[in-house]
Amino acid sequence: MKISKRARLINFVLRLLKVQQRLADFDTGMRFLARDRKNGPAGPIGWFRKHGDIKTHDINGHRVYEYEPRERSGARHIFYLHGGGYAFNITSIHWRFIRKLIKGTGASVTVPLYPLAPEHNWATSYPIVLDAYERAAAKYGAENITVMGDSAGGGYSLGLAQMLRDQGKDPPGKIILLSPWLDATASDPRQQDLEKHDVLLSVEGTKTAGQFWAGEGNDPAAFPASPLFASLRNLPKILTFAGSHDLLYTDAQRLVTESEKAGVRVELITGEQMQHVWMLLPIREAIAARARIIAHIKS
Repeated sequence: MKISKRARLINFVLRLLKVQQRLADFDTGMRFLARDRKNGPAGPIGWFRKHGDIKTHDINGHRVYEYEPRERSGARHIFYLHGGGYAFNITSIHWRFIRKLIKGTGASVTVPLYPLAPEHNWATSYPIVLDAYERAAAKYGAENITVMGDSAGGGYSLGLAQMLRDQGKDPPGKIILLSPWLDATASDPRQQDLEKHDVLLSVEGTKTAGQFWAGEGNDPAAFPASPLFASLRNLPKILTFAGSHDLLYTDAQRLVTESEKAGVRVELITGEQMQHVWMLLPIREAIAARARIIAHIKS
């Protein structure tokens, strides 16, 4: 299957810029991170204020956005966790994607700006997100919530659902994972070959970020740093998307295998020759993916 010209162009530019190699190098990666901290998180674009009501509140100093569209349809609510290796701030690309989800579903949205690594690890980040989710569940009803996220946000989404189950709390009605990062150890041997095709992620850079998220001296294979290794039992159906040229493709494949053991349905949609988080990009292939995501949220 031939990929679109725009997808090929984006891949070419990213490879030309040597993004993968730069993020793999520890010192260069930390400079990227310092620049990200200086710039701070992106905020909702102007469309949000024009077409609905934005409210914010802080949980222990961390901002949570709540958005209600004027043309809201039904009780649907999206709880979105952004990607970025658990370390980088939310970007304008995320907000544009969230806008398209709102336009397609009429859903309200919660977007928590969770504590980031390496200043924080999962142990200090999860309580913030759990609090934000419980507020959303109290307001909209857990059964009406779709928890979803891209990359690290996909791993966070699965880990959140598992943690809610383990704590005896109401899980979300739906889970959608986009190029999810589920194994923080990046130890699958197949990833060595996938790394040759991926223009963004490297095995070494992924391992470094995974250790940051686990915390110094902690095991990155342990739950919830690596939700792939925890039980999937008693979770709702999971819809996941991944690209065949994504370093994290094996995470999505192993999720399907583990779901069969647990008796949980996981539907994996593979973008042939697609890169990491291709569903968020301005390419032809993403249009069909978004349509499938929107249909699932509305179903």
